[in-house]
Amino acid sequence: MRLICKCGALWEYKGRAEVYACCPKCKSKVKIDVDDGPLCLERWAVRVPIEISMPEDLQAAAEDFYKGRRPGPYSLIALASVIRHNYSNYDELIFQLEAKSLRCNSHPKEVLAAHQTLRERFDRQICKLMGRCRCGQVLREAEGRSET
Repeated sequence: MRLICKCGALWEYKGRAEVYACCPKCKSKVKIDVDDGPLCLERWAVRVPIEISMPEDLQAAAEDFYKGRRPGPYSLIALASVIRHNYSNYDELIFQLEAKSLRCNSHPKEVLAAHQTLRERFDRQICKLMGRCRCGQVLREAEGRSET
């Protein structure tokens, strides 16, 4: 990977560091965690920004998403799938993960671990937005909001 330092030095980095490299000319730190860099997949999955927006009418969004393939009422699992696939950047990030794993010739276990990490991050955020924990219990914050 080619790196450029603020001092103007340009070199081909072949080290194993994941975030910073040392400039061979001035010895300062140079950030290397770009998309094509050696950042491992699981660490990438922890750091990549996720974006989720809640639909105005979640039940209507679920009906539109499942289009007769699955009858209502919809469980929290079904609603989370709707949000993950239609109201977030989840699918885009999965495509990026696939491309990155192919580019880096990653081990299947590393790819699956990164996928699981990404999915768990999305699920935690969706639960917060829905006001429920993973087990379906209403979160205390959400209880306080519904009472006021």
